[in-house]
Amino acid sequence: MWSDARDDRSLEITITPGRSEGVRGTFSLTLPASRPRREDRQTVNPFFFGDSARPLFGFHHPPSGLPPRRWGVVICNPFGQECLRAHRSLREIAARLSKNGFHVLRFDYQGTGDSAGEGNEAGVEAWLGDVAAAMAEIREASGLAGVALVGLRLGATLATLAARRAGGVEAIVLWDPVLDGAAYLGEVRAAHRAWLADRARGAAIRDDEALGFPLSALLAADLASLRLNGAPAARRVLVVSSDEDDGTLAAWSGAAPTSVERRRFPPAPVWLHAEGMERSLVPGELLDFVTAWLGSACP
Repeated sequence: MWSDARDDRSLEITITPGRSEGVRGTFSLTLPASRPRREDRQTVNPFFFGDSARPLFGFHHPPSGLPPRRWGVVICNPFGQECLRAHRSLREIAARLSKNGFHVLRFDYQGTGDSAGEGNEAGVEAWLGDVAAAMAEIREASGLAGVALVGLRLGATLATLAARRAGGVEAIVLWDPVLDGAAYLGEVRAAHRAWLADRARGAAIRDDEALGFPLSALLAADLASLRLNGAPAARRVLVVSSDEDDGTLAAWSGAAPTSVERRRFPPAPVWLHAEGMERSLVPGELLDFVTAWLGSACP
C-alpha cells in the first residue's frame, strides 16, 4: 500500500502485503536540504502495483485541501509523443483534483514509462488490462466507493473501452478522444515521416517506430481496427474537444442511462509540438472546468 511522503524534502514508499499477485516497490528520493519549503507543495507517492511478473508504475496523489471524497480518479495517458508533450497538463489536473479531495492515480501502461514490459510488445488488449488494474488498485488501496476516469486522446478511448468491460464507473472525462483508430494511426505515421524529412534526411522509414517511440505490429493492427462506437458505460460523461467531430459524439447524447455533456474549448492541443517541453501548454480554463465537473459528478 502507499504511504504519505513525510515532507517536501523526502519521498518514501513502504512495502506492505497486497493481493497475492501484487507487488509494491520500496525506495526513497531525497532532495537537497537547501530546497526552499513551499506551503502549497502536495504529496505525490510513486509506487508499483499489479501483477508481480509485469508490475505497473504509478503516482498516487492523495486528497489535500478539501475533505476526502468517496471517489478516486484514474488518469489514462495518451500514446507516445502525445503523452510526453501532455505530461505537464496531466500532472496539473491530478494536482487540482487532489486539492478537490480526490484520490488520483496516474500510471504508465505496460511497455511505457517506468512500467515493466517492452514497447515492441504493447497492444490495446494489454493496456485495457492495465486500466482495469489501476481501477482495482485505487479502489482497494483507498477503500473508495467508486472510480472515475480521465483520458486524453488514445487514453480517452482506452478509458471508454475499459469502463464498458469493468462496469461500476461513476464518471468519465474524454479529452479529444481518438474515434477512428485507423485514421489516428495514419496521423501518427504521417507525423513520423514529416519529422524524418525535416530532421533526419536520408533515414530509413520504419513501421515499428513513431516519433522515437516503439509502434509494435500488434499495436498498429489494434489501432487499425479500433473504432469508438456507442456511449461509454458511466453514469455521467464529459466530452471535451477542440474540434468538430464526425457525429459520433453527438449520437451519444441522451443515450440512457448515460448523461453525456459536450464542451468545446479554444484549441489547446497540449499533445502537439510546442518548440520544446519548457513551452508546453497548460490550458488552465479547461482544467478548471474538468475539475469542477468531476467535483459535481462525484460528490
